[in-house]
Amino acid sequence: MSAPVLTIGIPAVLGRAVAALLMTFSWVYSLSAQPTWQGDWERVQAAAKREGKIVVAIPLNPELRKVLDGVLKSRFGIEPEFLVGQSTVFVRRVADEHQAGIRYFDVIIAGIENLLDRLLPMGAVEPLEPYWILPGVKDPKNWWGGHIYADKAKRFVYTPYAYTSSSIWYNGDLVKPEELRSYDDLLNPKWRGKIGLLDPRGGGVGLGIWSFLWMAKGEEYLKKLLQQNLLIQMERRVLADSLAKGKIAITIGPSYYTFVSFIKAGIPIKPFPRFKEGTFVTFGSGPPVIIKNPPHPNATKVFVNWLLSKEGQETWGKAHGQPTRRVDVDTSSLTEIGEQAAKDFLTLEEFSRWENQSEDKILSVRRPAREFASKLLP
Repeated sequence: MSAPVLTIGIPAVLGRAVAALLMTFSWVYSLSAQPTWQGDWERVQAAAKREGKIVVAIPLNPELRKVLDGVLKSRFGIEPEFLVGQSTVFVRRVADEHQAGIRYFDVIIAGIENLLDRLLPMGAVEPLEPYWILPGVKDPKNWWGGHIYADKAKRFVYTPYAYTSSSIWYNGDLVKPEELRSYDDLLNPKWRGKIGLLDPRGGGVGLGIWSFLWMAKGEEYLKKLLQQNLLIQMERRVLADSLAKGKIAITIGPSYYTFVSFIKAGIPIKPFPRFKEGTFVTFGSGPPVIIKNPPHPNATKVFVNWLLSKEGQETWGKAHGQPTRRVDVDTSSLTEIGEQAAKDFLTLEEFSRWENQSEDKILSVRRPAREFASKLLP
């Protein structure tokens, strides 16, 4: 009797082969389907730790410096060197260093007005978007109005913040808020010698409100306003002291942080409700601007991505009082200090009309308004 022959059915062999092939395809697909940004983010964080440092110029705000320092050290293992002060000073320094071939700063917080004359024309600033890694930063749906830039090239000066700031305040012992509901009410002879103005020639919020009035009310209005015998000062503290002591009744220009010590002391200094003509939209201190060839490129990526994330925008907003355009961040609490996010009450058309800090508006509104102030003011 011959030995039995072992046979395997062809269908069974094919079934096992097909199953193995499907498992292989499934494994390959699962690898390719995983978000590549996660691996990039992990690699950048590791490289940032090896760099170990970042140099950032930020506004003068002790609380802001404290929270940023804590995040960079504890979360990312990066030792930050913060230089605090006015962005105009840092812009000049970066420009001089760029010409000398020196790269010291990684990031500066600065608005486009300080960048137009030197850093942008000389190519001393990096485009921002190539540094973005996190999907929550890159997705325009997370930002009210999508991705908005202040520069015409739409590459270098992003606008994460957009809001109105209460810039006309009064002493409640001397003024009833219902007495002034329009900018025209400031021309009432009753207020002659009782109004303080933050000198618009110094830039900042003083120029912001002056430029808005130049655009919305015209030059003849500003001439009449100056005939009110205004107290004009570059120093916000002088205006705040004068308002608190009743030497003047109204100030134009300074915002909440100028008055906070007096408010906490119980002095009835308050912002007027928004006048019927509206007010200007500000971009705040400015966005993170990346210096060309930053010495710590990975730490720069980490800082920029965190700052523009939901957590970063919440942290910056609370510490520095600047409402974000991120739609997933609640900015309602900042109304307590006179700041209201554009996303919470404006249409995009109104935003475009009221802002005066984009490159177009600087050239067409702020600079002509500033020149007009230089001609009129002593």
